[in-house]
Amino acid sequence: MRHEIFAAARQIAGDVRLSENDLDVALAGNARLVAKLLDARREAGLPARTGQAAVDRALQAVRHTAEARSSLLEMHAELARLDLREMAVGDLTECPDGFITGHLRAVPSQAA
Repeated sequence: MRHEIFAAARQIAGDVRLSENDLDVALAGNARLVAKLLDARREAGLPARTGQAAVDRALQAVRHTAEARSSLLEMHAELARLDLREMAVGDLTECPDGFITGHLRAVPSQAA
């Protein structure tokens, strides 16, 4: 079970990083699009109202992408709170009340 938990955790961690990077790229692209819309209107000498509906939609895309990024980061934090490293070393049950661990000591090898 331990091997499977570590393998799944590694795969998910890689997927989370890829998704975070993808959302950063999308957010930056959406922000550049807003800037280009504003620059194009200004350079063309058009009134500020021209294309405002398109600018509003582009800003909405920025907001939605930013919200998706925040949700993904929250999901990442939730996964981190699972502390899979601790869970992966043994069974998932709690130790019984009064359970006391013994002392470990090194013993000589019995090599033939």
